[in-house]
Amino acid sequence: MQASVPVEEALVAGKITPPPVAGGADFVAAAAAAFVAALAVAASFVLVSFDARARQGRLRRVLDLGSSLRGPRLLLAFFAGLLAVAEALRLPFFGRAAMLPPRRHAMPCLAYPLVAHGIAEPGMLASVLLLLRASVGGARLPATSAVAVPLACLPFLTAHVLVLATPAAVLAYPGQLAHAADSAGHCAYPTYAATLLLALVAIYVPLLATACWDVAAVAINRRLRARAYALVTFAVAPLPVQVLALGLTSVWDIHQYTSPTVGLVGFLAVAVAAEATLIILVMLPVHDALVLDDQLPAVATASEDARDLAR
Repeated sequence: MQASVPVEEALVAGKITPPPVAGGADFVAAAAAAFVAALAVAASFVLVSFDARARQGRLRRVLDLGSSLRGPRLLLAFFAGLLAVAEALRLPFFGRAAMLPPRRHAMPCLAYPLVAHGIAEPGMLASVLLLLRASVGGARLPATSAVAVPLACLPFLTAHVLVLATPAAVLAYPGQLAHAADSAGHCAYPTYAATLLLALVAIYVPLLATACWDVAAVAINRRLRARAYALVTFAVAPLPVQVLALGLTSVWDIHQYTSPTVGLVGFLAVAVAAEATLIILVMLPVHDALVLDDQLPAVATASEDARDLAR
C-alpha cells in the first residue's frame, strides 16, 4: 500500500536526517508546556474541589447563582493540558524517551499537528466559546451541552486524518507540502497542517472576539468587563501569531531557518491563550464564588438584625 505524501516525506526525512539534538528553544518549549499542563491540572483540581464542597452546606447557594458550567470548564482544562502534552511530540526529548528507531524519528512530527491542532486546540476554543455564550445567556446549560465540544473537533480531526491516510496515488499534492523535518532533524510544520490551522483560527477568532464583546456589553461591573477585554488581548490576539509562526516554517526554506525557534514562537502564542482562558474562565469564577460565600453570612446576619429591629 502506497503511503501518503506526508507519511512518505516523514520516512524519507528519517533516512536522510540525523536524530535532532535538543537546543535552547526546545528546553524553553518543554518548560512552557510543563507550566500549561500544571495549570490545567490545578484548574481541574480547584474546580472539582469547589463543586464537591458546593454540594454540601452554604456553598451550594453560591453554585446555584449561575449556570452549571462544570463540564465545559473541565473540558477546557483537559484540552489545554492535551495541547501541552502534544507539544512533546515535536521535541527531541520524546524521541529519546520513546526509543524510536533512527528512521522513524520524524514520524512524531506528523502526529504533533494531528493531536495538537486536530483535537486539542479545536476542543479548547470550542470550550471557551461555549463558556462565553453561556455567560451571556445566563441560562443553565443541559448536561449534554458538553457533547458539542468534541463534535466541534470532529471536522478538523477528520481533515488531518484524511491527509495522513490518503495515498499519494489517489490525491497528489502540488509541490512539497509536508515538510516533516528540517535538515537537522527538527520538526517543521507541514503546509497542509498550517492550512487547516489557518481555517481553525479564521473560524474561531471572529466568534470569540464577538462573544467577548457581548460579555463586556452585559457585564455588571468594571471587573467583569476587564476580564472580557483581557480574553481578547491574551486569548484571541495570540492566535494569528501562532498561525503566522507555524505557517512560515512550511513556506520558507527550512534549510536556512531554524524551525525549533519558529515553532517555539507558535507554541508560546497558544500557551498564552491557554493560560489566559484557564485563569479567567476557570480559576477566577471559583475565586469569586468563594469570596461571595464569605460575604453571604454577613448579609444573612444583617437581614436577621433588621427583622429583630422591625419587631
